[in-house]
Amino acid sequence: MICKVFCLQYCQIRTYLRSFMQTDRPVFGTRWTVVLGGFLVSMMGGLSYSWGVFVEPLGKHFGWSKSYSMLPMSVFMVVFSITMIPAGRIQEKYGTRWMITLGAFLFLIANSLSAMLRIVAFRGWLVLTYGVIGGLACGITYSCVAPSIRRWFPDYPGLAVSLGVMGFGLASFIFAPLKAQVIIPKFGLDGTFVVIALITFVITLIASRLVVFPTDQWHMHIYGAMHLPDRTGMVRSNIPPGQMLRKSLFWLIWSSFLLSVYGSLLIIGILPSYGFEVVKLSGGKAAIPISLFALSNGLCRPIAGFLSDKVGILNVLSVVFLLQAATFILFPFLITSFPALLVAAIVLGLGIGASLALYPVLTSECFGVEHLGVNYGLVFSAYGFGAIAIQGGAYLRDRSGSYTISLILAGVLTLISIAILYRIRVIYKLG
Repeated sequence: MICKVFCLQYCQIRTYLRSFMQTDRPVFGTRWTVVLGGFLVSMMGGLSYSWGVFVEPLGKHFGWSKSYSMLPMSVFMVVFSITMIPAGRIQEKYGTRWMITLGAFLFLIANSLSAMLRIVAFRGWLVLTYGVIGGLACGITYSCVAPSIRRWFPDYPGLAVSLGVMGFGLASFIFAPLKAQVIIPKFGLDGTFVVIALITFVITLIASRLVVFPTDQWHMHIYGAMHLPDRTGMVRSNIPPGQMLRKSLFWLIWSSFLLSVYGSLLIIGILPSYGFEVVKLSGGKAAIPISLFALSNGLCRPIAGFLSDKVGILNVLSVVFLLQAATFILFPFLITSFPALLVAAIVLGLGIGASLALYPVLTSECFGVEHLGVNYGLVFSAYGFGAIAIQGGAYLRDRSGSYTISLILAGVLTLISIAILYRIRVIYKLG
């Protein structure tokens, strides 16, 4: 009798969990709640991603060099990008809610363990906790954003996806000055990690209820037939990951992404320190440029997405990358004052914002939406290789005493990325 009652309760709980985690209809009956959920998920990833404000406090309290202080962030980025690949396949099989919920708990574990930095006498503690576990959490949750939103918006993919991932950029604008000016001074490094643990866990758990996949024919039985504009980039075919890897188009896209994000990741790592050392800013003031960088990064995404639906993805990326390359090359020679640093931060924020908004859409246009989770995960692996810039920029600064070499190198690589985009346009007739 007891066994029967236990089995009945188990079946009821399992049925409830399945109904809770799996549905093909958005909350409140509108597909825009999926975009809202994606925005919240990406914002929590961006909150963990905004590491620059920790560099100076870690150096002050523990005597770490800049390159070592950036190591947890470098590991975070590598693990984040690698996790996107298997996470993309798993969420296609089991759904997004299970994945995002798992990511919420990993965020909680990663940041809670990071708060024990002073207790654990191990120099690589933050690399394991914040870098590895936090990178896993970010990769698992972020892998669910673009594929789910892209499926709900065949009519305006650029605008919808860019709105969803906008939170990743805006997080630093909101939380970087909050960390630098309020949380770290009030609670210290340990307390700051606890605050981040609670915020990322609660918000990500709430967002897990909003991000869902639609059925294949959702627009026919929910919204009726939809008119698709000429420049929505209707996908040519659904290409599986193995076949995609054998196409030269994939490697051109991957290379252009890698070369363009190198400079963006470099500037994220060195911008606060550049403000301290070169422009001679105070602690609170040095956080303003990275905040404006994040604001530009976030707000430019829906604009880039909207423009890409009108004039084409490659056209938008080429213009933004040209501005980025010029800024990098001129940076060490002209950026010596606070106003100039603010302008440069805004311009450079456009580069990473446009990249993270439009490369998932470009991937879906070239290789389809059916395997977008895995396919974009493979494209996004370039982001992990680009994380070398974080460590490399700090290393070159420690060795040479200057940021000039790193910044000019970033500009040159961005120009090569523009050349690759031109080749893609000419060979594959993409706009």
